[in-house]
Amino acid sequence: MSFLVEFIRNPSVVGSLVPSSHELTEQVISPIDFARAECIVEYGPGTGVFTDVLLQRRRAETAVVLMEVNRRFARQLQERYREQPNVHIIHGSADQTGAHLRRLGIPHVDYVVCGLPFSSLPRRMGWRILEHTAQLLHPNGRLVLFQYSLRNKRLFERFFRPENHVHVLLNVPPAHVLVYAPKAAESASKPATAAA
Repeated sequence: MSFLVEFIRNPSVVGSLVPSSHELTEQVISPIDFARAECIVEYGPGTGVFTDVLLQRRRAETAVVLMEVNRRFARQLQERYREQPNVHIIHGSADQTGAHLRRLGIPHVDYVVCGLPFSSLPRRMGWRILEHTAQLLHPNGRLVLFQYSLRNKRLFERFFRPENHVHVLLNVPPAHVLVYAPKAAESASKPATAAA
């Protein structure tokens, strides 16, 4: 119900009417090497569908940073995970993640899990989030995106090198899981007009 309420209030921030399926969750989590991950960041955790699995599979010393722009979801996450060690819930935009990581003393990010609806985000905001993420990720890190369309693939590939793509039909709506590796910052120079 909270998903539906928040979707109606702000569909550009909450990308779906219902939480993600088990099948989608497994595809999103599968690229993560939990044995080596020191920091995992999740953009837009919502009600914590992916977060629950991340916390089940991570090592106790792995930091998990949840960036949630929706105030109601952020409060729910604080209540839900307040007893979990090394979990940091931040009410704020994904493009401000670096400042919070510095405050927490976290030097780099191994994985970013992101389900933000880039098709409905303001164009400049989407660009800023991707550019910021490219700067945060460790050279061996990965960005794991799930999206409901592929219209922004060209934008993603300005900052990241594609590694894998899985179409998950057992989800409402069906979703795409895209895995990206960082590429050199100089190859992602900004054109006059950003891609949609």
